Amino acid sequence: MRRFTSASLVLALSISFAAFAANDAQKLMKTLATDRDPNARAEAAWDLGQMGAAEAVPALIKALDDDRSPAVRANAAAALWHLGEASRPAIESLTNALDDHYGPVAGNAAGALMKLGTPKSKLVHVYRRLLESPECEDRVIALKALATEVPAVELFGAAWECSTEPEDVGSESREALRKIVGRRDRSLVPRILDILQSSRGRDVSTLIRAIGSYEPPVKEAAPVLASLLTARDESTSSAAASALGDMKTAALPVLPDLVKCLQSHPQNKTREDAAEAIGEIGPKASSAVPALVKAAQNDKWPSVRKAAVTAIGEMGTSAHDAIPMLRDALKSPDDWMRLAARNALFRVEPGAREEVSKIADEHQVEEKGSLFDDLSQLASTLPARLPEVYELIIYDKFAMATVPQSDSPSGRGKYTYKAGTVTGPEEATSDDCTKKQALAKVDFSIVPKLVKQAPGLLGAPSGKVSHVQLSGGVFCRSIGWLVFVENAGFVEFRLDGKQGKVQKF
Repeated sequence: MRRFTSASLVLALSISFAAFAANDAQKLMKTLATDRDPNARAEAAWDLGQMGAAEAVPALIKALDDDRSPAVRANAAAALWHLGEASRPAIESLTNALDDHYGPVAGNAAGALMKLGTPKSKLVHVYRRLLESPECEDRVIALKALATEVPAVELFGAAWECSTEPEDVGSESREALRKIVGRRDRSLVPRILDILQSSRGRDVSTLIRAIGSYEPPVKEAAPVLASLLTARDESTSSAAASALGDMKTAALPVLPDLVKCLQSHPQNKTREDAAEAIGEIGPKASSAVPALVKAAQNDKWPSVRKAAVTAIGEMGTSAHDAIPMLRDALKSPDDWMRLAARNALFRVEPGAREEVSKIADEHQVEEKGSLFDDLSQLASTLPARLPEVYELIIYDKFAMATVPQSDSPSGRGKYTYKAGTVTGPEEATSDDCTKKQALAKVDFSIVPKLVKQAPGLLGAPSGKVSHVQLSGGVFCRSIGWLVFVENAGFVEFRLDGKQGKVQKF
């Protein structure tokens, strides 16, 4: 159902009944019948439907039959659609509107008729006509209705062509495209592969993921996907690596391409997905074990190192040469790396499960005491490793810092501090606040005092502090402390500890 205020498509928003409380249905019907401004008439038609004005059905029928403005006719049909059973007297007019030259009128009329009981199968011819329209706003109406109703090959072209349109039309075309290719119709394979070989900068990640999901796998897709591994655009190269992983052993012929991608691609996520894809191929990809070992030892990004370790585990006992590296990884201060190494060794060295678990447990890093009571070790460790932060969040047993990171797509990385060790980076999301704080200039000794003050200031003296945040604060006003108390709220403090706003939940 669509709302129109002109001949252009606009977003159909849900409007509460309260918004119409001051509007009288009679006044709206008069506007619909007599106002010279087509936008005003179109708005009145829409509002009548939204307010459930069943008494307006005759006025809406007349507008649908006679109004010269396509936007008014489209909104009249949409209102009748919204009114449902009350619109039964409009069936003849809605049926006639199926032939309207303006696609949204026909589309809304078809929706109204289906709500009144007309089978979609009797309306397919209407949508097929809209599908042939040169206007994407018409075609997207058909795409939404037919995405699972007619052969995928009939819909693919329109969905792909319209997927670059702006705003609603493009968004809805992309959603229809996902549904169409998600049907895994093999008649689409030649067209998808042709596009992937000549994408010319367009976002093809939806098609990449689709071609990798076919069962049985599309073997001829492997070299095409391999050629996309070198793309500098992360959405393309990462999707290509993941799709090859989905193909499992069918991707074995391009294993050298995945190895090269793991070794040299500039995007962290793509290297990670390449490692995962090698693991998905399984023991038949054991020739990649040396490359996986090197990545597990040397890649800067923990997510890549962990993916490489996990992939080695997928090789089973054929990855015997990786055992020394995996045993070293059991001693990592990174909890997730130790877990990945342990799980990998369970498969690579299945006879040593008890020994492996013992080594991993012995090297688990634990914070003694609470950071809320004593931040002296953090204060002596973190500033040397991370000079500037956008944000530092301190929990009871660990802390997480978001810092500038030039080799991250967002320009930010996240590091974890625990018991004197710092691990990372992980990729962090971007944020509008760009204020940074030099950690060497921060007086961490005041934090325990702030932690003790905050619950009382929030009227919850026995409340538990969940975390303390050093950041630009609410709306990025200025760098300071925020102390959060569970189920109570938070208190703002300046860097020097002076109290600011108290915000109760």
